[in-house]
Amino acid sequence: MLNSWPPIYMESDKGMGVSRYKTSYGMSLHSHNYFELEYPFMGNCRQVFKNDSFEFTRGDIAFFKPDSRHAFFVSDEAKMLRITIKPTYMPKIYDRFEDEFNNMNIIRIPSNEVKRVEGILLAIENEFEHQNDYYSEVISAYLEVLFALIIRFNQESEFEEKKSYAIDFKVFLTYIDNNLKTVTPSSVAEYSGYNFPYFSKLFKKNIGVNLSEYINLQKLELASKLLLETKKSIEFIGYEVGFNHKSYFHRIFKRYYGVTPEEYRKTGGRLKKYTSETK
Repeated sequence: MLNSWPPIYMESDKGMGVSRYKTSYGMSLHSHNYFELEYPFMGNCRQVFKNDSFEFTRGDIAFFKPDSRHAFFVSDEAKMLRITIKPTYMPKIYDRFEDEFNNMNIIRIPSNEVKRVEGILLAIENEFEHQNDYYSEVISAYLEVLFALIIRFNQESEFEEKKSYAIDFKVFLTYIDNNLKTVTPSSVAEYSGYNFPYFSKLFKKNIGVNLSEYINLQKLELASKLLLETKKSIEFIGYEVGFNHKSYFHRIFKRYYGVTPEEYRKTGGRLKKYTSETK
């Protein structure tokens, strides 16, 4: 397995390069004269391209053309696989369907296809590392399959996005309200039947805030009501609305309300809420 940092982008006598690496800070804005695919096997990342920012985690492929200025950042530690390809080495299917890739930077892989795609990526890595007879031809064949799947996933995603406007999101909001103590972003996505990255994108587009933030806001709304209308302990209230750790409940409450739960209760809630919109 390849492990290098900085990653090995490309050897001069080869048409492509493969590198796997760990990073806890990502990579600053940069560009290069080759195509690039990145896949995170672990970690939550954010890709930045032009004026757009994309959530990027396992199950997503980032794709960048030559001279595209981009950066990515991680919240903890990420394990990344990077494939770099010279323009002359791109699979033939890319030339046939180049228009499909014009505005494609993050490809969301359907949940039932993640293991299949990861298998292809690992096979490419293995061929590049061992370089047995005809390894270049084998890699080319794998790339043809990978890019064909990318086109398919992107088209299916666009089709599902068109259908999303017919989805009644009140159903999911009700599910959150009815399961507030135990609900998580992943459990809502599972309930919806969509994979997590895709559902998160639909949720933010339709509701206006991301899924995690909406859940926190609903929990804090109930917590603030209990603080004023009951004499229950603050620790119990935090647990009652789904925060299992008192310190986290205090931190997230102050983040959105600007004061601690104790201060909020003492003032009778007469302090302005501090939401994400007022940051």
